[in-house]
Amino acid sequence: MNVKRPLSWALAAAMAAGPAAAAAVPESPAAAALQDAFAEVAQAIKPSVVSITAVHVENVAVAPPEFYFGDPFEDFFNQQFQGRGSAPQRPAPRKFQRRFEGLGSGVVVDERGYVLTNEHVVRGATELTVTFPAPEEKKYTAKVVGADPRTDLAVIKVEGKGKFPAAVLGDSARVRVGEWAIAVGSPFGLEQTVTVGVISAVRQSLVVEGTVYADMLQTDAAINRGNSGGPLVNLKGEVIGINSAIYAPTGVFAGIGFAIPSDRARDIMAQLIEKGRVVRSWLGVEVMPLDEVLSRRFEVKDGKGVLVNAVTAGSPAEAAGIKRGDVILELNGRPIAEPGALLDAVGRTPPKSKVDVKIWRAKQELVVHLTTGEAPSGAAAVEGEEGGEEPQGPIETGAAAWEGARLVKSSPALAGRFGFPSGSEGVVAVSVEPGGLAAAAGLVEGDLVASVNGIETPDPKTFLAAAKSADARQGLVFDVCRRGRWIYLTFKAP
Repeated sequence: MNVKRPLSWALAAAMAAGPAAAAAVPESPAAAALQDAFAEVAQAIKPSVVSITAVHVENVAVAPPEFYFGDPFEDFFNQQFQGRGSAPQRPAPRKFQRRFEGLGSGVVVDERGYVLTNEHVVRGATELTVTFPAPEEKKYTAKVVGADPRTDLAVIKVEGKGKFPAAVLGDSARVRVGEWAIAVGSPFGLEQTVTVGVISAVRQSLVVEGTVYADMLQTDAAINRGNSGGPLVNLKGEVIGINSAIYAPTGVFAGIGFAIPSDRARDIMAQLIEKGRVVRSWLGVEVMPLDEVLSRRFEVKDGKGVLVNAVTAGSPAEAAGIKRGDVILELNGRPIAEPGALLDAVGRTPPKSKVDVKIWRAKQELVVHLTTGEAPSGAAAVEGEEGGEEPQGPIETGAAAWEGARLVKSSPALAGRFGFPSGSEGVVAVSVEPGGLAAAAGLVEGDLVASVNGIETPDPKTFLAAAKSADARQGLVFDVCRRGRWIYLTFKAP
């Protein structure tokens, strides 16, 4: 006999019976092998990865408190010690030292105790402590062997008995976009953290805090503060990069991290261990990217190369005959498409090496033979300095107005005022109004303009004629001396 029961009864019975068992998914051999590979790499690399604590000490002066609505004891002290109505003497600021710690990571690259990390991890540190991982956690005091701010690499050394577990540096030149990448380090002080991603890109150059880094490896393996100096490894457990920087608009990982390639780290590390510093080649040129306007102005074939903005006096480049306005196309057969590529090519060339530099000059290709020099310590771009006395009397004789700029012929008085070489020919922008075309082109007060699109402008009349004949929609190139430094400014009207 069939008895009909309400639906609620059936639902209650099903719930009482409990959930049905889910069907097991067969494990894929490929997935299992990949999982095992990650675990084996982590197990192999972690003994070589260390945490670095950098102690910094700074002097601080603290001013005494001030009473903004009147000191309740002021009248008393004024009457007793200084006379009624006179101001009391405030005590001098108190001075003391503030101690704080920074955290980073590193990787042992030599069993003698040499650890590779970032320069910015150890910069300015008065004490360094290196912590090796558990289960037998050990701490060592370390010293800096050498540091190189230009590549953000440093080598520190720990002393101890026996050999230290050293990682293997791989070949970063063989790294391909899309390959697995594993980052190991101490983000936010969380030691021995392993994250996994892929190589997202191989960047030609990257600007970090004003410094250009070439050929950085980009990864989406999570890298955060404290990971700096730790290794980026492949599925063989080889170090292919040293984690260095992140793109983080919010201050934390946003899926874009960068590592210094192991090939560069290997070269820098060897010099730091041997010499304590990096010896680099030097050409003695300052270059700038070649944009569309500059390519048209100098009629560069294919629009590729870098423009020589300045040549240092007494440099190998000057001795070889390289001039301002030349376009460098190749160095020893290697194409130079941007300043970072030239910096990298020269950096990989030993000092006193003979190199062939292919340049573009006056609508033709030339090959210049050059012997590289050793870069002077602290070499920097030449900067103009203010000098001379303030000019006396009128200085704006024959002034002309152009697109918001007031231009006058150069003079010794103006040279003294604005810091360009005395005797320089050109027109000087003695004022530039915001919002005008002159300001949009990048001109600022004090600029000496020697030419417009290659036409020399020794006075306001020739400048106006040259500017009038030029088509701003095709682009303008101003040859400018700013505070003693020559630069090219380009502008293209929309």
